[in-house]
Amino acid sequence: MKFKILGMLLSAGVILAACGNDDDDNNQSNNNQNQNQTEQTNSTNDSDDAQDSDDQTQQNSNSQQTRHVSDIQTSPDQAIETAKKSFDGDLKSIEYKQENGEWIYEVNLVNGNEEGEVKVSDSDNKVINVHKEQDNDNEQNETINEKDAIKYEDAVKKAQDEVSGELKQWTLNDDDGQLVYEVELMDGTQEKEVQLDAKSGDIISTDQ
Repeated sequence: MKFKILGMLLSAGVILAACGNDDDDNNQSNNNQNQNQTEQTNSTNDSDDAQDSDDQTQQNSNSQQTRHVSDIQTSPDQAIETAKKSFDGDLKSIEYKQENGEWIYEVNLVNGNEEGEVKVSDSDNKVINVHKEQDNDNEQNETINEKDAIKYEDAVKKAQDEVSGELKQWTLNDDDGQLVYEVELMDGTQEKEVQLDAKSGDIISTDQ
């Protein structure tokens, strides 16, 4: 009788031990699943964070390369007047752009056979650099009168109404006898260019 009871107790112990092992296995399996889910979630979050970081970097890069019209501090007329104090000549072209991290006007003037390129800072309307050279070509230099053109603000707005983007640079010059604005815009990583009749404001062409 004692042997029978002892046998029954041993059998019960084996069954309990087996159940305990099953519980341990289940707990371990659940822990592994939870760990895998956590790792997958962390991986997804890391990917999202990396994408957000890339997007922010791109936005910062674009904001450094582009300019809002309201942030322009020196008018074209002021820049031309300042440039003519360093080089006395007639206006050939004027360009607004970023150079070496600074927003500037590049004013091109002509006086007879001599050409002057004067760079004026937008921030304080001061001359940054003056470059002069002799033009030995017999061709007549076409000069322009900026007073004949619509305001650059209007030209930029018309360009942005035609194609989306932020201002990268604009130029006013003579193109085969026609006074034109060339407005360059940035839309994300894409560059776009709009050419307008500077007198009427009509769109001549777009390149995007």
